[in-house]
Amino acid sequence: MVTTSLTDALTRLGLVPGRLPRFVSDVAGSGDVLEVVADARTVKNLPAPVRLATRLTPKVTARLRVEDFTDGVATVSVDASAGGLPAHKLLGLAGGRIDSALAARRLPAGSVRVLPDARVALDVQKLLDAREPGTRVQGFAFRDGSVVIDEAPAA
Repeated sequence: MVTTSLTDALTRLGLVPGRLPRFVSDVAGSGDVLEVVADARTVKNLPAPVRLATRLTPKVTARLRVEDFTDGVATVSVDASAGGLPAHKLLGLAGGRIDSALAARRLPAGSVRVLPDARVALDVQKLLDAREPGTRVQGFAFRDGSVVIDEAPAA
């Protein structure tokens, strides 16, 4: 079992290059909730509705919780708000951007998918296989601001 920071976990999975995007200003958490604060004004090329919303309320706080982990895939619920408004309702607009980012980083297509009801499917096994073949992921969770990956070592 490996307990690590969000930055280190995302770097290990190949999703970020050793640091969180500059728009992320804080990461914390309590229990099984990971809280990420972002300044949406610093994100380039946002869809028009989101760009308009960031002018009114630029600070977005997202509370993430792993709802399920099955067959290497973590289903993460996203409850985000900006100035009290439900920002997670705009999560569906991120699908194309996520696909482009995966392709640019040469990560497996579909390894991060936006699901209905403000959820994200994170195929931890597929992402880890791309970087550390043979490692078997047995669990993925958030604990007190950290990421916990339960894995069996490569054979």
